[in-house]
Amino acid sequence: MDNLPDSILYPETFDKSKPAGFNGIFDWSWTKGCFGNTNIKPMDFDAVVERFRHYLVMESKEEGKEIPQGQLITLNNLYIAKDFHVMKIWGKYEPKEFIIRYPTGKEKIYHGVDSARNFVIWWFEKANKNK
Repeated sequence: MDNLPDSILYPETFDKSKPAGFNGIFDWSWTKGCFGNTNIKPMDFDAVVERFRHYLVMESKEEGKEIPQGQLITLNNLYIAKDFHVMKIWGKYEPKEFIIRYPTGKEKIYHGVDSARNFVIWWFEKANKNK
């Protein structure tokens, strides 16, 4: 449990219940400042299943625990998504290489944490303009 990034809010719980297919801890601190003057932070889902382009997103919490507001908003809005980008990242502590799949289906390869930050900032600004 030493050296966990501060993006893991509940280290004791995390250590007891690692996600399916767990392959290490990703440090999202490189995204600090990418989301303007908001409290937005990256989140995870406990499971995503796809079958013939049908998607099931699952989130679990311990009994009595609430889903955080931002995550609840995301879960409730996924079914009406206007625009969906997928970022596939290589590098656990900061992005070394990543591929963006745009809503058009186009994919583009990028390199480095600065490019990743620039993409996330671009995405955030685009989302704000196209509410």
